Amino acid sequence: MSEVRDFEGAVLSILDLPTGPNHIRTYDLELIAPQDLGTAVVQIPAGQRIAVEASVTSLADGVMFSAQVNARGEAECSRCLEPVQVPLNLNLHEMFFTPEAIARIRKESGEEAVADLRVLDSDELPLEEMLRDSLVTAMPYAPVCSEDCQGLCDRCGQPWSQLPADHQHEEIDPRLAKLAALLDPQPGQSEGEE
Repeated sequence: MSEVRDFEGAVLSILDLPTGPNHIRTYDLELIAPQDLGTAVVQIPAGQRIAVEASVTSLADGVMFSAQVNARGEAECSRCLEPVQVPLNLNLHEMFFTPEAIARIRKESGEEAVADLRVLDSDELPLEEMLRDSLVTAMPYAPVCSEDCQGLCDRCGQPWSQLPADHQHEEIDPRLAKLAALLDPQPGQSEGEE
C-alpha cells in the first residue's frame, strides 16, 4: 500500500536500508501536489496524487535512488486552445554520495568534479527539489491535443475540427474594397435602383 505525503518538503527515510553494498529497499509513495507545480503552460492540479515507485540501493560510495514517477498535467492545446491532459511518466536515477566519497573525489579530481553531486548527509533523501526539477523539465513547451490538430481558423478563430470541410472566408483585396462598397446597395435602396 502506498504511503501518502505532502509534496512540499517530502523526504524519504532510508534508516531501514542496510549499510553494506548492494542492499535494496523499495518504497511506494503518493505525493499530494502543491499549488505551484508546473510551468506557465502546463500545471499539475493542486491536490492531485503523484505516484512514486522508488528503490534505493546501497553502494560503496553512497546510495542510488531510482524511481518511476507518474503524474498528469493540464494545459491548453497550443494550436486549438482546447483543454488537454499531459501524461508525465518519468524514470529517475540519482546518486547520493557520502561526505567521505565527496572528499575523495574532490581530492582526486578537484572542486569542479563535485560541484553538481548530491550529498548523502543524513538518513533522509530530499525528494521535493529532485522531483520538482524532473517533472517541470519533462513538461512540453507546446502541448497539443493530437499530432494532426489543425488549430484555429485565422479569420474567425474557430477550431478547424468544428468547422465544415468547405469552410472559407471571402477575401477582398483591400485595394478594391472601395469598389466593392460601390457595388453593394445602400441602406434603403433596392438593387437596380439608382
